Amino acid sequence: MRPGTIIPLTLFVFACVSVSGADMRPIKKLRAGIPPYAVMEKIARHNDQFVAGRAADKPLRTPGTPHMVWLADCDARVQATLLYPDPVDTIYAVRNPGNQFSLSAGAIDYGVKELLSPVLLITGNTNSDSLRLFAKGYSHLGPDLRRNLDELRLSLGEGAAGSGLGAIPEARLVEKNVDFQVATAVKRYGQRIESGRLVVIGAVIDLNDQYGHGANRLIIININGETDPEKLRAMHHLIRLDKRLLALVGRKP
Repeated sequence: MRPGTIIPLTLFVFACVSVSGADMRPIKKLRAGIPPYAVMEKIARHNDQFVAGRAADKPLRTPGTPHMVWLADCDARVQATLLYPDPVDTIYAVRNPGNQFSLSAGAIDYGVKELLSPVLLITGNTNSDSLRLFAKGYSHLGPDLRRNLDELRLSLGEGAAGSGLGAIPEARLVEKNVDFQVATAVKRYGQRIESGRLVVIGAVIDLNDQYGHGANRLIIININGETDPEKLRAMHHLIRLDKRLLALVGRKP
């Protein structure tokens, strides 16, 4: 056999082995979920319907004082329509992973100090991807998201494997994080709270019914730093809630 015939045969065998090995590896999808062209169609058609449904001569509304500044997790399942029938002009929304005050302090300041909103509502949610990532580990994520999740150490302690967070009920982690964010806000806006110009409310949006009151239920657990359920129910801020709704106030037993 001529020496020249050995090299192509070797390359052929190597190529076969390489292809066989590659077939065993999972291949990531280039794109998951709904394709971009379908999203763009939905955006354009909805906006067209929205514009057509409004009076042509209706004047442009100038920004007013929103009913609330809402600090929430960036979970797409959590939307303002869970809180208000029409959030336009009434809810000033600020969102980030883990509903963290420190990540959006400037935006919250604007809503509270410049737009003069009377309520700062801080909500966490059950079935939270942000808290799940923090508890299980997130070293595989990009640097910017890692920095965002690192901030949860302030409210929850050290995350990742071996931290013991995985043994804590998820609702407890959500409550602990909400309490920390409320405490941060109360410290920052103490004078406004003292003068009655601002109320800071901490709540949990129970996406998967961990509290037993129904999925997507809003559970108020903290007002201006007060966390005792009985004291919360007696606060004048909840004076218009009937007995059934007052019974929903308070953290998971």
